[in-house]
Amino acid sequence: MSDSDKTPSVKLPDARDISRTSFTPHGINRGKGSLKRPANKAELRKQRIKQTGVGLLVVAIIAGVAGGAWALTRPEQNFTVTGAFGKDPKISWPEVAPYTKGKTEKLITGSGDALKEGDTAFIHFETYQWTGAKEHEEKSSSYAEGAATTLPVGGEGSGFKRLDDAVKTAKVGDRYLLTIPVSELGDTAEQTDLKKTDNVVFVLDVVSKQYEITGTQAEQTDAALPKVTPNKDKIGDAPTVEIPKVDPPKELVVKTLIEGTGPVTKSGQTLVTNYAGKIWRDGKEFDSSWANGAPANFPIGVGQVISGWDQALVGAKVGSRLLLVIPSESGYPDGNESAGIKKGDTLVFVVDVLGAA
Repeated sequence: MSDSDKTPSVKLPDARDISRTSFTPHGINRGKGSLKRPANKAELRKQRIKQTGVGLLVVAIIAGVAGGAWALTRPEQNFTVTGAFGKDPKISWPEVAPYTKGKTEKLITGSGDALKEGDTAFIHFETYQWTGAKEHEEKSSSYAEGAATTLPVGGEGSGFKRLDDAVKTAKVGDRYLLTIPVSELGDTAEQTDLKKTDNVVFVLDVVSKQYEITGTQAEQTDAALPKVTPNKDKIGDAPTVEIPKVDPPKELVVKTLIEGTGPVTKSGQTLVTNYAGKIWRDGKEFDSSWANGAPANFPIGVGQVISGWDQALVGAKVGSRLLLVIPSESGYPDGNESAGIKKGDTLVFVVDVLGAA
């Protein structure tokens, strides 16, 4: 994410400028070297507002619904949207002028969890600027960017009231078509390059929600493995990890400490996690999303992170907390100097799987 305070040249929501609640975690990234991280949640929020220009705080999950076509026929319109849920949609446009009144159309009714105030929705979206009967331009697509984004349910929301209202009443698996005249944007319109007669058009898929870590942690009886103690105030906050003074195991160890209630993760998805990593040798914490103030997101099962993560996290249930002990050959066989990891070091992670898309 750029630190520039300048208004972006494309002032409609741009998936490249939309935050994905993420930093690149150097403890699991395959490459070497130090990486920049955001300072804290408040600063992240300020950066998102500045960069989107319209205050679209769309931040990283799972639904499999067969594709189809939905014809929305009224005297003044005839939109047709085709394409599988969660995949890049195709729109047939009505040859009419943009609307003077906004519309919210539910194209698919999902069967997943209903969203509620305080949740974080994971969405795919595509936006268009609609300027005339035969004039419309795609401005942004999270489908094309290859990663779902997230949107807080309630609170500050996105800056688009019609979008926020749709998500407030949505279920995972819903698809919407939203047409939003400039007149609905209020002060936000002044920050865009829209003309007074234009519409913003969204196709929106609610692919998942972010799960909290809840429940009782399983008892740990193996004294040869690290002991994880939950935060006494809130179980989803950073736990304490104590590494025993014994030799580490030679094989990959994956222990489910808390089993989530969400869907099972699949190879190729983007995971959203909180995690902390330590070095077995000296107990040093070399990386932590909790300490850095924001969950991390990354593709899983496709060789973009250390192999121990690819092996351990594909097939985990969203909402789970896992203990991972990763031998050197599944982590950093040659070490990672910037993280203080030496050749041959065994790594220990506690990972909370918050979402997947």
